Amino acid sequence: MANSALSQPPVIILLRPQMGENIGSSARAMKNCGISELRLVAPRDGWPNPAARPMAASGADILDNARVFDDIGAAMHDVVLAFATTARMRDLVKPTLDPRGAAEMSVAKAQEAGKRIAFLFGAERSGMDNDEAVMADYIVSADLNPDFPSLNLGQAVLMMSWEWRMAALRADETPIKETDDHWPERATIQERDFFFDRFEQMLDEKGFFATAEMGPIVNRNMRAFFTRAEPTKQELQTWHGILSMLGREK
Repeated sequence: MANSALSQPPVIILLRPQMGENIGSSARAMKNCGISELRLVAPRDGWPNPAARPMAASGADILDNARVFDDIGAAMHDVVLAFATTARMRDLVKPTLDPRGAAEMSVAKAQEAGKRIAFLFGAERSGMDNDEAVMADYIVSADLNPDFPSLNLGQAVLMMSWEWRMAALRADETPIKETDDHWPERATIQERDFFFDRFEQMLDEKGFFATAEMGPIVNRNMRAFFTRAEPTKQELQTWHGILSMLGREK
């Protein structure tokens, strides 16, 4: 019998969160919806932050178990599908979903492959930058008031967490049938990031970038291209072999 969709919740990852109160309200929203794993990337005021606990209420246990990482790649070491939430349009070629569509896809993918899914949220003041957003597979944007589309961090986490819970409940009413189909083991986002870094370093060493300004734009485009391909572990190993062969001196 297939596992309940509610038993496969996403990971919530806060990128460079600034205020402890917002981290606490995010934990409370997670608790409301049955999501328990919180990861923090480079919190501005360090961690733990005493300002978070009063806002978390009964979600204090989520704060106690929160894990802190230095960068986004490390935070997604076991994540194979990530959704970046943002209110801003970006110069990135990535599929965009609304929160409901993203939640439904996250539930379906978790059930199909039994893998970790993550929802990403940017810093309060600046949101998510392009180098962070390009790491995700999908952009999530809510159709809010165009004159004021910005949510605070706790509201954004609550919206996505609630949509995930509703999608999981619907999925449990009509669960995916188990089959004998083999699902290729998809590369984690950290594994993809390691490959991208190696690829970019080789291009730089070979003098591919004509100007310093060209590098970041081209690198983001290449990351977006490989991310859309959803590479498996075996495919990335093949690409690593290609890089090793090209890197050998004649």
